[in-house]
Amino acid sequence: MTDLQLITGNKNFSPSSLRPWLLLQESGIPFTEIAIDLFKPDSAEKLGIYSPSLKVPVLIHEGIKVWDSLPICEYLSETFLENRGWPCNLKKKAAARSVVAELHSDFQHFKRDWPMNCQMQVRMKPDEKLEQEIARLDAIMYCCRRKYGEGGDYLFGQFSIADCFMAPAVIALRAYGAQLSWKTNLYIDTLLANPHLQWWLEQAQQEMETLPLDKAG
Repeated sequence: MTDLQLITGNKNFSPSSLRPWLLLQESGIPFTEIAIDLFKPDSAEKLGIYSPSLKVPVLIHEGIKVWDSLPICEYLSETFLENRGWPCNLKKKAAARSVVAELHSDFQHFKRDWPMNCQMQVRMKPDEKLEQEIARLDAIMYCCRRKYGEGGDYLFGQFSIADCFMAPAVIALRAYGAQLSWKTNLYIDTLLANPHLQWWLEQAQQEMETLPLDKAG
């Protein structure tokens, strides 16, 4: 058991858990995962042992607790990766930080109407507001690959925190049958082929929990 613990939720339904988990796996940082089913009567009691917010994810390292996926990824980059969680190039880094902030705080219609569900495969027609947010996601991926994608096949060339934050959106876009540009679809194929993300998706397929009606969307 390592001195680094990541508290996560259900793999099928927890995009916030996926983001730091993917960074840890891709970076080769040893850690212990503690997964908590978020839809059980005793979920809050179990989360209370680890999480000040009673939410996931939470990172615990040498008595330090960090919660929320963005500060967790920042902490991992600063503490274990010499800030290599972000692109080294200054322009790329500035763009990557901006993209991650936008993914973290925006796209509320998308997150509500097309939530990450790793077991979902269905074509759904978006309404106008959702269509606008899908178009924005498409533009982000297309433009990042075109302007900053040299040196690799990820958003900013080499794998970064930006890809961790895009991963839940990519899963949902493909699951609900979004119509996207060819360059965006090439990037989505690359990210979904990542072996660590494939493992997460395989584990999610085995989960039996269903999303409660009051949590849907």
